[in-house]
Amino acid sequence: MSAFIARMIEQNAKISMEQGQQKYRAYFVNTSLYLNWKAEVDTILRTDGFNDVIVEQ
Repeated sequence: MSAFIARMIEQNAKISMEQGQQKYRAYFVNTSLYLNWKAEVDTILRTDGFNDVIVEQ
């Protein structure tokens, strides 16, 4: 599940950083449904060079 979420965020981030951040918010800020995978997704995003997509709000 973590790899899927990270891939969806990365695909949006390739279009624009803002779109990637919006997708990240949709998974982790606006809902708590996917919080079990947040740490692993953050690690994947950092490893893949998408640090700027990770937002707290």
